[in-house]
Amino acid sequence: MKKAILLIWSVSWLASGHYALIGEPLHKLGLDDLKNELRVEEAQKQEKEFPGKITGEKAVALALESFLNDASDIESPLALATQLALEDLNLSCDQAKSPKVVKRAKAILYSHFNRYSSEIRFLSLGEEPEHGEKTSQNWIVRLKISTLSDHIFWAIIERNGKVSPYNYGFN
Repeated sequence: MKKAILLIWSVSWLASGHYALIGEPLHKLGLDDLKNELRVEEAQKQEKEFPGKITGEKAVALALESFLNDASDIESPLALATQLALEDLNLSCDQAKSPKVVKRAKAILYSHFNRYSSEIRFLSLGEEPEHGEKTSQNWIVRLKISTLSDHIFWAIIERNGKVSPYNYGFN
């Protein structure tokens, strides 16, 4: 009887669309409320199709680091949060790199990032981000933070680790 119940539960669990997810990099940063769509199956498929030095899980960690710390693209999540921080603090754009603004921007970004209305996932094979980077050469992590902006954000992590990770947004 126990085996039958377990079998029924397992089949219903699989049929309802539950997947194994890469969660450790999110958990380490306390991003437990972010809607996680980082499917292990997609990472394994990409690792098999396009082997490289960087694993799917490492790519996620590098993508998160980029999203949370790199504002070099004016439409990146941190750059948009920096604009909000400047407004909150009633400061001009020339103060954007001050420690006070950076700290406030990171707090704003984190508060928007860590919500179930925000979503993170791998781009699947054949999908391309706005600038046309290829999944055959890169891990591409897509992020949507609807409470921050209507932008879609991408982190690009070269599979062999020869190019520094970067991110950008587009709306």
